[in-house]
Amino acid sequence: MTVKAPLWHQRLPFAGLAGAAAAGILGAWVSPLGSGTFLILAALALAAWLSLRRSVFVYAAVAFLFASLQVVQTRESPSARLAEKLGGVPQVARIEGIIRTEPSLGASGKSRFVVEATQIEIDGEKINLPCDILAVVPSSTPALDDSVCLVGSLRPIAPPRNPGQFNAKRVMELRGITCELIVTSPRDLKVISPATGFSLPRIAASCRKGMESTLREGISSDPLVCNLLAGIVLGVTSDIPDALQDEFRQTGTFHLFSVSGLHVGMIALILWQAFRMAGMGRGIATCLIIPALFFYALLTGWKPSSVRAATMTAIFLIGMASGRQSIALNSLCAAAFVILLQSTNELFNPGFQLSFTVVAAILLVAGPFQERIRRRLETDPFIPVSLWTKWQKKRHEAAGFTAGSLAVSLAAWIGSLPLTVFYFHMVSLSALAANLLVVPLSFLIMSTAVLALASGLASSALAAVFNNANLVFTKTLLLIIQAAASLPGSFVPVGVSQAGPAALTVFDCGTGGATAIQSDGRLWLIDCGSRWDFENVVTPWMRSTGHWSPDALLLTHGDADHIGGAGSLLATNSLPQIIDSPLPDRSPVRRKFHAAVAAANMPISKAHAGDGFEISSSTTLRILHPPPDLVAATADDKSLVVLLESFPTRILLLSDAGPAAFEWLLQNQHSAITADIVILGRHHSGSPPEASFLRAVNPSLIVAAAAGFPSNQPIDEDWSSMVQNLGIHLFRQDRTGAVTIRLEKDGFVAKGFLNGENFSR
Repeated sequence: MTVKAPLWHQRLPFAGLAGAAAAGILGAWVSPLGSGTFLILAALALAAWLSLRRSVFVYAAVAFLFASLQVVQTRESPSARLAEKLGGVPQVARIEGIIRTEPSLGASGKSRFVVEATQIEIDGEKINLPCDILAVVPSSTPALDDSVCLVGSLRPIAPPRNPGQFNAKRVMELRGITCELIVTSPRDLKVISPATGFSLPRIAASCRKGMESTLREGISSDPLVCNLLAGIVLGVTSDIPDALQDEFRQTGTFHLFSVSGLHVGMIALILWQAFRMAGMGRGIATCLIIPALFFYALLTGWKPSSVRAATMTAIFLIGMASGRQSIALNSLCAAAFVILLQSTNELFNPGFQLSFTVVAAILLVAGPFQERIRRRLETDPFIPVSLWTKWQKKRHEAAGFTAGSLAVSLAAWIGSLPLTVFYFHMVSLSALAANLLVVPLSFLIMSTAVLALASGLASSALAAVFNNANLVFTKTLLLIIQAAASLPGSFVPVGVSQAGPAALTVFDCGTGGATAIQSDGRLWLIDCGSRWDFENVVTPWMRSTGHWSPDALLLTHGDADHIGGAGSLLATNSLPQIIDSPLPDRSPVRRKFHAAVAAANMPISKAHAGDGFEISSSTTLRILHPPPDLVAATADDKSLVVLLESFPTRILLLSDAGPAAFEWLLQNQHSAITADIVILGRHHSGSPPEASFLRAVNPSLIVAAAAGFPSNQPIDEDWSSMVQNLGIHLFRQDRTGAVTIRLEKDGFVAKGFLNGENFSR
C-alpha cells in the first residue's frame, strides 16, 4: 500500500512560484517604484542565483518580475496615461477601433461594449495611446469584432459616490480600462468594416446564443427555469431576478452559476468517456479534450474560475496521458501562476480569490475530514472485508459517498467563509445542508443539459424531451433553495456597525434623496431613493452594516426619486415600520406603494407636525411639518420636515421642502427649528432657504443635495456664497458625494465620501 507523503514533503514547485508572483504583485500595488526599478532588482536576484544557486533568489526574481509586470499593466499602461492626460475633465474625442466584447443593452436603453482603440483624436490632436475603452452608445449597436468610428465625450470612469455602491471604476481598472466614451447620437457611431475572418470570441458568442436557444426548446413558457438553466450551464446570470440570486447567496449555493471545477469536470468526464468509447487512445483524447475545455471557458466568459478549472484539468490529463501522477495542489498553484502571468490584476478579482481559496481548502482539509467522518459511519473495523455481508458492503459504499460529500461541502464552506463575510457581509448556516442536496442535483442538471445540447444538433424535438426533464430537476432545485433560504437562521448578516452612539449617512442620489440613521444597533431610513438608488446604493450599504432591511422607513413625500425604492423593499419580504404623511398627493408611485402595503396587510403610521418617534434610548425623531390641515398644490410643499436629536446634536432634515414650508416653520416652529446640521434636498422651484431662515436655524453645517441636471438642481453659486458669509460650512454633494456624520456625546464629525472633506464641531 502506497502511503501519501505529508504536504510538507511533497514537491510543490508552483506553490513557491505562485506565492512569489502574488507577493510581487502586492508589493507593486503598495510601492511607488517603476517597472524599470523592479526589472533591475529581478536581474540582481537572477545574478545572485547564478552565483549562489539558492532557490530563494529564484523566487525573489519571480516576485520582482511580476511586480514589474503589475506596474506595466496598471500605472504605466496606455490606458492609465490616457486617463492622466484627460485630467478628470471630459473632452470630445473621435475614436477608431475594434469591438472586443459583445454589446450588452442596459436598463437605460444604452449599450455598452469595450472597444480596442487604434486611433484616438482629441480636439484635432492625435493621441498615440492604443488601449481598451468602455463605450456607452445608443441601443443601435454594431457587432463583436466590427471596426467602428465613435465620436463622443471621453472621460475617466467615475468612482462610486456612495459607500457600498458597486465600484465600476475599480472593476474596469482590473480589466485594464480607465476611460469611457459616451456617445449620445446614433449618427456618431459608424461601422467602418464589419467583422470578417476567423475569430474564436465571435464563434464562442455565436455558439453561446445557439446553446441558450437549444436549452429553451420545449420549455420557453417558463422563462425562470430557462434563465436558471442558462445560469447553471453557461454562467449567464443577467436575467435571473436579484431576489432569487440573493436566496442562492444566502444558502451558499451561488457557486452553481460560477462556471468552475464542477462544470469543467463534468464536461471533461463526458468527453473522456465518449472518446474512449470511440476507441481513442489516452494521448489523442487528451489532445482533443484540452482545447474543448478552454473553449468552454471562453464560451462562458473566460472567468478565473473556469480558466483555473480548465488549466488544472489540462495538467491532470497531461500527467495521466504521460503516465505521471500530478499533485493536485501543485496543479492548482500552476493554474494560478498562469492566470496571473496573463493578467496580474486577477489577484484582486473576487472571483479569482474565491475560486482558488475554495479549491485550496478542499485539497488541504477535505481528506482529513473525510477520514474522520468515514470512521464514524463505517462498519466494525475488526471484521475482515471477506466476511462482510451484503448490507455491510452497501453501508461501506454509502459511508464513503456520505463522508466525501460532507467533507467537500465543509471544506468549501470553511474556505469561502472569510471572503463571503468580506464581500457579501453574511455567514450562510444553511450552506452545508443545502449543498449536500444541490450539488448532486446540479450534476444531474448539467448531464441532462449536455444531452439536450448534443441531441439538439440533430433534432429540436429530442432536445425538448431532455429540457422537460431538466424542467423538473430545476424546479426541484429551486424548491430546495427557497426552502433553505426561508428557514429561520438560514444566514447571519455580518457588518460593521456605526462608530459612536449614532451615525447618519446622507446618500448622494442626484435629484432624489435617502438618509440612513444608525443608533444602538437599529437602522432607520428617511426616504430610500429611486428604485435604482435603493437596489444599487442603499441595499449594498445596509448589508455592509449587517442589516438586511431597515427597522423603520419614513417617507417624506411622494417624489419617485425619494420613495421609488420602497416597492423593492416590500419585494424582499421585509416588514419594517412604515411612517408616511397623512396628506394626499398625485404621485402614482406612492399610490402603487400604498396598494402593495394594503395587499400585504401591513400597517402604516401617519405622521404630522407634533408627532415623535424613538429610534433608541439616545436618539429621537420629531415631526415639525406639515400640519394635518395643510393645503398645498405640490408634493414638495407637503414634505415631512424632521428634527433628529442625539445627545447635544440637533439635525434638521428638510427633504425637498421649499419657500412655503420655510415660511410656515418660521411662523409656527421658530424655536424648534434651531439645529447644528441641516440636511437639504431640492425644491422643484430650485429655491433654497433664504438667509432669514438660516439665521433662525443657526446651523454650523449644511449638507445640500445637488445634481447637474435638470437646471433647477445645481447649487446656486450666489446662495453658496451667502451661506459661507453666514459662517456656515457647506457640503455640496456634487463635490462630496455621500456624507457620513458620526454623532458623539460632545459633538459630531462629518466627512464627504467622494472628496474626503472633513468638518467637526
